[in-house]
Amino acid sequence: MNKINGFLILFFLITAVAILFADEQSQKDFLPIGLTEEEIQRLDEIGITHQTTIPPEGVIRNPAEWEPSEGVIIRWPLGISISLIAELSEDVMVTTLVGSSYEENQARNAYSSGGVNMDNTQFIIAPTNSIWTRDYGPWFIFQDNNLAIVDHIYNRPRPLDDVIPQRIGEEWNLDVYGMDLIHTGGNHMSDGLGMSMSTQLVYNENPDKTPAEVDSIMMAYLGNDYTVLGYIESGGIHHIDCWAKFLNPTTILIKDVSPGNPSYHLLNARAEYLSQQISAWGQPYTIVRVYCPYGTAYTNSLILNGKVFVPTFDNSYDAIALQVYREAMPGYEVLGFDGSWYDNDAIHCRTMGVPDHGMLFIHHIPLIRVSDTSSCYLVSAMIIAYSDSSFITDSLKIYYSINEGSWEYTYLNTSPQPDSCFGYIPAQHQGSQISYYLKAADNSGRVETHPYIGEPWAHIFTVNIPPQIISADSFSCQAGDYFAYSPEFIDDDDSVHIISYSNYPVWLSVQNDSLVGTAPDSQFVTGFSVEVADEYSSDNQDITLVVYASGLCDYIPGDINGDENVMGNDITYGVRYFKGIGDPPPDSCWNDSDESWLYSGGDVNGNCQFTGSDITFLVAFFKGYNPEILWCPHTPPAGMVIIGRKKNVN
Repeated sequence: MNKINGFLILFFLITAVAILFADEQSQKDFLPIGLTEEEIQRLDEIGITHQTTIPPEGVIRNPAEWEPSEGVIIRWPLGISISLIAELSEDVMVTTLVGSSYEENQARNAYSSGGVNMDNTQFIIAPTNSIWTRDYGPWFIFQDNNLAIVDHIYNRPRPLDDVIPQRIGEEWNLDVYGMDLIHTGGNHMSDGLGMSMSTQLVYNENPDKTPAEVDSIMMAYLGNDYTVLGYIESGGIHHIDCWAKFLNPTTILIKDVSPGNPSYHLLNARAEYLSQQISAWGQPYTIVRVYCPYGTAYTNSLILNGKVFVPTFDNSYDAIALQVYREAMPGYEVLGFDGSWYDNDAIHCRTMGVPDHGMLFIHHIPLIRVSDTSSCYLVSAMIIAYSDSSFITDSLKIYYSINEGSWEYTYLNTSPQPDSCFGYIPAQHQGSQISYYLKAADNSGRVETHPYIGEPWAHIFTVNIPPQIISADSFSCQAGDYFAYSPEFIDDDDSVHIISYSNYPVWLSVQNDSLVGTAPDSQFVTGFSVEVADEYSSDNQDITLVVYASGLCDYIPGDINGDENVMGNDITYGVRYFKGIGDPPPDSCWNDSDESWLYSGGDVNGNCQFTGSDITFLVAFFKGYNPEILWCPHTPPAGMVIIGRKKNVN
C-alpha cells in the first residue's frame, strides 16, 4: 500500500531531534509503564503522529503468541538482562531498537561480551521514549497468508514510541494498517483463531466510540471477535497481561492472590466466568491459577517457540510458579529470569514477539469424545504454508497412541478443497483413550505439529461408554396409589445425563428426572418409554406398568389348588386337571388383555396361560433348575413387589 508522505516528514523531524539527546539517556531516566504526572497534562497529544488507514482486505488472521516465531523486538537502553537476550538469541532474531549508531555500537559491545549470538541480532535506528515494546510495538496479522502490521494508537503521549510500528514496517517492507483505536499491546491477547481479549480499559480510553464500534474495529483490522473483561483492581494500568495469559487456544493462566488481597474476589470471578466460556476448539476454557504474592507478576511471561520465559523475583514462590508452567505446558522448556520487574510489568511488557513470516500453519479442531466403535475417526485439518512452499507429501501424518501405548501413525490425505487434509484413526473399543497429534513439513524446511508442542501436549479423546439402564422393565401399582419412577443406570465415564420420557399416560407427569402420578381407580395395563443420554449416546427402555384393583388379583403363582401354599400337591392337582380327572384351578384373577378369567395360580412361567408347560416349569422349580416362579404381567398379585416365593414353598 502507499506510504503517507506527511507521516514520513514528521517522523524524520522527530527522529532528528531525538538523536541529538539519545546518547544522554540512561537507565535512571526511564519513563514508567504508567503515565507520569507531566504526561497526564498532555493526554491531548496521544496519537498526534498516528496515521489511520483503511482496514486490510482479504482473509485476516492475528496469530497467537505460541505460534512459530522468527524474532523478538526490544529496545536499547535495555529493560531486560543480557543473559535473557543471550537465551532469546539461541533460537530467534533479536531486533533491538536504538536511538543512534552510537547506541548501536554500545549494544553490540554489550551483547558480544554477554554471550549473545550475534548472528541472530539486528539493529534498527529508531529513537524511542520507553522500553515497553509490547505496549507500543507492532501487532502482526497474516493478510491472505502474507505478514503485515496493524498499528494502534499508543495510549501514552510518547510520539517516538507511537511511530515504531510504521518504522518497523518500512524496515521490513511490510504493509502497515493504522486503526483509529487507542490501545496498548499489554492489554491484548489473541488465541490465533479469531478471538482476542482485553480489559475494559480499551472502552474507557476510547470515549468517542461505543463498545460495538470498538469491537467492529478489532474485527476489521485483526479479524477477531472481541471479549472485554472488567477490571480486577481499582487502580494501576489495567493491562490484561498483568493477570491473565493464553497458554493455548483452550487454556488460560490467571493470577491468584491471598484472600486478603483487594483483588481476590474479582480474580476468582473472572476465573469462574472464563471457565464457562467456550474456546475456539469448542471446549470450555481450562483455567490454571498461579499464585502471585505482592510485587510479583508471574503471568507476565513470554512464550517463544518451545520456550517460556518467566519473570522471577528471588523468592520462595519462584519455584512454585515455574512448576505451574511446567505442569500446564508439558513439553516446553520453562526458564526463569530475574530483572527489574514489578507486579504490573515484567518480561512480557518489555518484549514483542515476531511471527514466522513463512510459518507452516495447521488449523484443527481436536476430537473430544466419540461414540462409534466400528467406524474409523475422521481427523480433518487445514494446513497452509505461508512460505508458498509445497508440502512434503509423506510428511502429512496423524500420530496416535491408544491408552498410553506405543505411538503409531496414519497418513493425512489432501482434498480437492485448498489447504484441506483429512485422515482416519482406527476405531477403538468403548472406554479407550486416544492421544494424537498432527505433523507436517514443507520444502522450506519447516516442520510443524498440532498442537504446537506435539507429542508432550497431544490431544486426547475417548471412546464413549454409553449409559446402561439396569432397572426393571415392568412395574405395578394399586389403583388410587401414588406411583413414582426414576431409572437406575450405570455410566463409567460421564456424570451429566439427560433423562427423558415419552408415551406416558396423562395421569403421569415429569418432575425433575422422575415420572410421577396417582393411578386412576381402575385396573389396566399401560406403559411408557424412558431414555438416559450422555452427551454422545443414550440407552432406551420400554416400561410396562400394571395398575390393579385390590382384591381382584390376590393369588400366588404356583398355588394351583388354592390352598395358599406352593407344594408338590399343586403339581398333582394340575396333572389331574389336564388328564380330565380333576377340577380346574379356582378362578383367581381377571385378565384385562383378553377380558377373561385366568387360572392365575396355574400360570407359573409368566405367559398368562395355564398349560402343560406350567407343570413342567413347576417341576423344574422344585428341582432347583428355575430360580423363581413368574407371574403374568397383566395380573400382578396385590401388594406383591418381589415376584416369586410369597409364602411357604416346599
